[in-house]
Amino acid sequence: MARRKGSNKRTGKGTKPGGRKRPERRRRTSRKGPPTPERVLRVLEARAPQLLSPAAVAAALSQGKGASKAIRAVLRELERESRVERVRGRYRAVRAGATLEGRFTRENGGRSGVVIDDGGGVWRVGRVEGVQPGDRVAIEPFGDPTKRRADVLDIVDGARDHWVGLFHRRGKLAYATPYRDEGHWVVRVARNDVGDAEEGEVVRLEPVEGRGRGRNAAATEPWARVVERLGRPGDPTADVAAVVWRRRLPQAFPADVEAEARRAAETPPREDVDRERRDLRAKPFFTIDPASARDHDDAVCVEKLERGWRLYVAIADVAAYVEAGSAIDREALARGNSVYFPTRAIPMLPEALSSDACSLRPEEDRRVLVAELECGARGRVRKSRFYSAWIRSRARLAYPRAAAIMAGESTHALGGPLRDFGALCAKLTERRLRDGALDLDLPSAHLVLGKDGRPVDIVPADRTAAHRAVEEAMLAANRAVAAHLLERGYPAVFRNHDPPAPADAEALSHKLAAFGLMQDGSPLSAAVISAAIGVASDAVARVVNPLVLRAMRQARYGAESRGHFALAFESYVHFTSPIRRYPDLVVHRVLRALLAGEGPPHDAQRVGRMAARSSYRERLAERAEREVRTLAKCAFLTAYVGEELEGTVTGVARHGLYCTFDRWPADGLIHVSRLPEFVFLAEDRLSLIADGSGRRYSLGDRMLVRIAEVDIVEGQVDLEIVRLLEAARERR
Repeated sequence: MARRKGSNKRTGKGTKPGGRKRPERRRRTSRKGPPTPERVLRVLEARAPQLLSPAAVAAALSQGKGASKAIRAVLRELERESRVERVRGRYRAVRAGATLEGRFTRENGGRSGVVIDDGGGVWRVGRVEGVQPGDRVAIEPFGDPTKRRADVLDIVDGARDHWVGLFHRRGKLAYATPYRDEGHWVVRVARNDVGDAEEGEVVRLEPVEGRGRGRNAAATEPWARVVERLGRPGDPTADVAAVVWRRRLPQAFPADVEAEARRAAETPPREDVDRERRDLRAKPFFTIDPASARDHDDAVCVEKLERGWRLYVAIADVAAYVEAGSAIDREALARGNSVYFPTRAIPMLPEALSSDACSLRPEEDRRVLVAELECGARGRVRKSRFYSAWIRSRARLAYPRAAAIMAGESTHALGGPLRDFGALCAKLTERRLRDGALDLDLPSAHLVLGKDGRPVDIVPADRTAAHRAVEEAMLAANRAVAAHLLERGYPAVFRNHDPPAPADAEALSHKLAAFGLMQDGSPLSAAVISAAIGVASDAVARVVNPLVLRAMRQARYGAESRGHFALAFESYVHFTSPIRRYPDLVVHRVLRALLAGEGPPHDAQRVGRMAARSSYRERLAERAEREVRTLAKCAFLTAYVGEELEGTVTGVARHGLYCTFDRWPADGLIHVSRLPEFVFLAEDRLSLIADGSGRRYSLGDRMLVRIAEVDIVEGQVDLEIVRLLEAARERR
């Protein structure tokens, strides 16, 4: 495509023909790129819970004077998506649940402390490991509000024993600045502490005593030495290290936790040995997991009945090895969950348990808790029973192999049970959808990695019949356990998913109606949304499914059952993954106590506090995982800068259009500054409309785009339109 006269060589922007300057809103305002929602949100997260004006956000992003208006539009967009909140004209990142932030101060000789939140409230907190006076912490109030008590969930900004950042040289001066962190710290490096570090590398640094105070919040810049060169932005090692450091994710387990895990693996607690367990080792249990899985916490077995099936869902009895209040348990609660990156994982439990004693490896006896479900021919669960047992898995299958066996395309000694499993789970799915569950078919990306851990391709993640069958079996078991605990009145960590906020529901209704999928203004339920999606063509569903997902609230853990909107379940828990999720471990403890005829192991207040922390850690892990995947995609796409690709507009916002490529399950942004004319967001929020010509750039449009720029440091892919291939309104 010919470049416009007077345009900038790299971006294709500059002055219009004749030399007339473009209006300020048309220009890129910074060398670092346009103020996208992701960049703006990172600033707010880094400064949370401080309230920032649009001008302050612009300054943090090193934007020009004319950027405040554009940033204000992005902030309003984020506010509508419930990702930021506005207080008296200023903004901050939305806090999960009732989470507050403030400064921690010691009292009582260091045994406890108080936190003064940003509104001036004073909260008493118990002893917390690693928190120092002056640290900014996230807290969750609990109990009687008049007593002003809270748990510390996390250190948001405090002392660091090391840094991970970008290394720079300026003459004789050497220093490090943030990478994947919007803070403003600078760490100085003496000439003899540089090592072999090179300009622009990601490095790990440790403080040098005696040259300055080793706190990034100190007025004087700290001094440090480079102790490790991690690579350049885009290198998997560098990117993961930077994200782990930024999110304060724990890595190595403390020595006492490792030692306790080894002892527990060799000799489980005595009370477990004495407890009666059913012997199911003769039954043909099997596990189905990703080929790369190192831990296997669920196994299934299916028996065909005269009219229906009997399904056994056996889950590793992790609570038999991890006693409440033990060092392992405290560390597991602190972590909340395992975190999974493309090249590595950070487990919740030490390997002696997660990959050995608790993992349901084939041909080895394992302790489990079993949900036994008797299912009718049409997929209704008629009876459920729960008990502890021994099993011996017969096979460990990867998803593709299991799917091939279910389809009769491959033979296996367990071919019959596997086909029965597939048939049962298909009926369970049919039943769930008839009952009004929402079934979003959202394509996900799988990163194909080379030997060096770098992505060599991005492909759609296969969701085989085996994936669906395992998911359905786990849903059925989780639902049955939730109903059982609720009926007995035992406090447990429930998984709740509330309906969309009224404003979001109304907006989604309008959007679905605009695509001709339902009547505008109709009340929304999971069943109504599912029916609307069910009549959409594949092309429309590709665009509409993300709209539905963005309208949904995030699921959270809680001590009370409020139901699950998307699944259309009255109650729901997470029971099937105690190796990698702490709420599942709590549910196991509650179920074990109930089976043993004991009282509840935790009161509702304690359960609520564990639920709050688990929700917080879940969000943290999700952000870290998403950030690393984004960086990996950017690293892959750098090789394709300048290439023209076909794609579909799958997102519309004031700041631009998001286009998903046909070739890969990845997308980029066509910023408004790259459009040839002024645009504004249409009232239905499905299009950007040109101010003069009235031309529409709409959700669902097919376009040929060019990858103009990939910024790995910012995690951003910039696109420009080559030409419109097909307008969405012509295909409806």
